[in-house]
Amino acid sequence: MQCSISVNGAALGPAFVGFITAQGRTYNNEASGFVFKNCKVYGTGKVFLGRAWRPYSRVLFYHSYLSDVIVPQGWDAWRFVGYESQLTFAEDSCYGPGSDTYWRVRWEKKLSPKSVKMLTSGTFIDGEGWLQRMPI
Repeated sequence: MQCSISVNGAALGPAFVGFITAQGRTYNNEASGFVFKNCKVYGTGKVFLGRAWRPYSRVLFYHSYLSDVIVPQGWDAWRFVGYESQLTFAEDSCYGPGSDTYWRVRWEKKLSPKSVKMLTSGTFIDGEGWLQRMPI
């Protein structure tokens, strides 16, 4: 929530494209995922919003600024090509030059308002109470 993600394309070199996320949800009924709410993604180089690490990876970028560092396709199935229907990669209410979803992968999820509300609620994001344990 309310994070800034600075992409440093120079770290990999101009020929390489990076990934912001690699989420590892193993089972469909697992209550895990990455939610980026009210965030800012900027920097140099090019990146995917995410790639699958496990078969039910789940990532949502919500109401976030996406600069032109985001590659047009947005997401990568990685080792789960052919199983994209199991992945939940989504964007909702994002803005900025990298938020244009016209060229996004066809299998990007369009979440219902109810699903977006569930994933962006404090109950999901702080499901195990980890926010209160942060040393800030």
